[in-house]
Amino acid sequence: MIALAICFVLNFVLIYRGLSKGIEKFCLFAMPLLVVCALVVLGRVLTLGTPDPAQPDLNVLNGLGYMWNPKTTDGSFMQSLMNGQMWLEATGQQIFFSLSVGFGIIITYASYLKKDDDVALSSLTSNAGNEFCEVALGGLITIPAAFIFLGTAGVAGQGTFDLGFKVLPQVFETMPGGRVVGTLFFFLLFLAAVTSSLSMLQPAIALLEEGLGLGRKASVAMLGFITLVGSLFVVFFSKNLMALDTMDFWVGTLCIFLLATFQTILFGWGLGIDKGMEEINRGASIPVPRLVGYVLKYVAPIYLITIFVVWLYQQITAEKGNYFKALANEQVAQLSVGFILVVAVLFMLFIAQSVKRWEKLERQEQEAKR
Repeated sequence: MIALAICFVLNFVLIYRGLSKGIEKFCLFAMPLLVVCALVVLGRVLTLGTPDPAQPDLNVLNGLGYMWNPKTTDGSFMQSLMNGQMWLEATGQQIFFSLSVGFGIIITYASYLKKDDDVALSSLTSNAGNEFCEVALGGLITIPAAFIFLGTAGVAGQGTFDLGFKVLPQVFETMPGGRVVGTLFFFLLFLAAVTSSLSMLQPAIALLEEGLGLGRKASVAMLGFITLVGSLFVVFFSKNLMALDTMDFWVGTLCIFLLATFQTILFGWGLGIDKGMEEINRGASIPVPRLVGYVLKYVAPIYLITIFVVWLYQQITAEKGNYFKALANEQVAQLSVGFILVVAVLFMLFIAQSVKRWEKLERQEQEAKR
């Protein structure tokens, strides 16, 4: 509870300070420090060699092989490719969530750009930096380390949360210098979490300030109250992480996936690739190939809709691991989804009121010009 309180206060102090004095200044130091910590931990993991001579197969090279080599001998690789849940989570959680696509974050930050700012190069560096930190640093730390000390059984079937907070502490406990390495690892997770939570709070603050016309103090206070209620809800229903898992899936995976699909269709078929590509290439240091426009218009929507249909079919026909059955049978899951709907309705009312206010301001500006 103390750690949660510290994170909560830190987030809203930085949000209150604004974009340049709060979020930008924190990220300016936090992101390089995160990479340095990750490189130190990665260096220690890659130099572990074979810690247990009695188990020569559990070494760094085999750990890297377990991470990168497709498993085709028993058909598990093809079975994974046919798993709609895997594709949904890989797209929703690992791509859209990590890159802040699908729930307004990128759109909010884009609204602060000037007309001729370089969107293409900024997007490329953001994507490359994110995937480098997640795959080349995070993945190379967690999976080989867990494989070396716990074997295949200690890694297989483990999700991101289980790997980070259940498996890796066991690894650090048995690793030479594990306490120092573990401290650095969880410190970099802390930095990554704060930078992510700040980016997610900013769109709501922008809505309250620019949409409802509230001051900074009132906006931070209102959003802080809503966030506090949600945090305490998750803490109160923390048994088996049911509330956290439910919110994480329905908001952090499925809703983001559906919203990103809608945005993709809106770009390709609403805005149109001609106008869209013109906007992307304006002020760009690197030209974006026109092929990207056709991928966004045709390939991406078909890919995303196919994944959703396959996932929906597998969920309906599955006997175990069915999110719909869990929602029907678990009271905490029902309460969690209910809480999500209440917050969604609340922000829809905020948006409706913001639209009225913007229309009124626009009418006043037009009358003033006359």
